[in-house]
Amino acid sequence: MNLRDLEYVTAIDRYRSFCRAAEACHVSQPALSAQVKKLEKRLGVELFARTNSGVLTTDAGVRIVATAKDVLYSAQRITDTAAEYRDLLAAPLRIGMIPTIAPFIVPYMSNAIKTLSEDLTKIYREQPTDKLLVELEQRTIDVALLSGPIEIPGYKFTPVFQEPLLLVVSATHALANNKSIPADDIPIKQLLLPTEEHCLRADTVALCQDKNIGIDIPHRTLASNLLTLSHYLAESVGCSLMPALARSSLENANPDIRFIEIQDQNYGRDIGFLSRKGCPREHFLMALCDHIRASPPDGVTSLS
Repeated sequence: MNLRDLEYVTAIDRYRSFCRAAEACHVSQPALSAQVKKLEKRLGVELFARTNSGVLTTDAGVRIVATAKDVLYSAQRITDTAAEYRDLLAAPLRIGMIPTIAPFIVPYMSNAIKTLSEDLTKIYREQPTDKLLVELEQRTIDVALLSGPIEIPGYKFTPVFQEPLLLVVSATHALANNKSIPADDIPIKQLLLPTEEHCLRADTVALCQDKNIGIDIPHRTLASNLLTLSHYLAESVGCSLMPALARSSLENANPDIRFIEIQDQNYGRDIGFLSRKGCPREHFLMALCDHIRASPPDGVTSLS
């Protein structure tokens, strides 16, 4: 069994056709079919069933194809890891981002990376903080853009900018006409929080430090992303703290919400990159951090 055999079976499973799989693998259909037959004979099980409606993966085939995908991914990581040490720009840069920043910074991040390297391929992954930490450990990603600071042995957090948190209310809310308010005027009891996996929830709770947070919100109201939260707010369901980078997108999506600045510098979060110490991409990552600090996104303040 070799990697080429695994490429054949994953292609057949994907395309449900020996002909299309052969085209994708740049081999003739007879050659592909013969090799898969040899593999089935060696394994002693049928991987694919040929029917009038196409090719179906058998129960055994489903499990074997899943393992084949894992093996092919691991093989690609070996190639990519070697490439990182041989040529830092040869392998894709895999960036994880938390959900409360990813939707609003990907275009900016792509332009920043392009400024440093026209040829570097980027792969983005949007995950909550806990999952990003696992993916860093498993080397699924090279670096994570998240809210810090974070202190973990063997890892380095590099802050790049501070992002203010703003109070968001409906256009009919009593505070809607205020451009800014003192922190003490935040209607704590009306605060609508995102789901528990989002660090913005923890940030809000830590800043407000009030056991009555959200007690006036209808029971079981739930939102897992900022766009959904903004829809609730537009319908006069509570208020919320939201990151400044989300302002433009959410205002465009919901004209019936208002953003209010908070007169307290503590109402913000430090955004930075978390990477493994000794990461072969460290020099490029530091150059990217310097570029972001020199030309940060609108609405945030650079951190050194």
